[in-house]
Amino acid sequence: MLRKTIHVIFVLGLVFSSSAALAAIPTHPDQVQRINVIDLLALQRQHSVIFVDTRTPGQWQQAVDKIPGALRITSQAEFDEFKRTVPSDSVVVTYCT
Repeated sequence: MLRKTIHVIFVLGLVFSSSAALAAIPTHPDQVQRINVIDLLALQRQHSVIFVDTRTPGQWQQAVDKIPGALRITSQAEFDEFKRTVPSDSVVVTYCT
């Protein structure tokens, strides 16, 4: 079983699962709680955060705002590779608009 802490950012804020307890990848937004940008900054002070941009190719191409260094995972194969290679203690933040 994959053990990672996953964080999901939505347009109005962040969905956050506790970094204190490693959890399986959430399958539904109700499995995590929202945090704001202040909380994200605090999280970044404590952990190395990997950002994953989950926007569709069209949304991403039209977007003005992009987080430098954020990963783009555009296929199941890329996602499977990401799950295999990301360290198990990583804090992953996914975001979309």
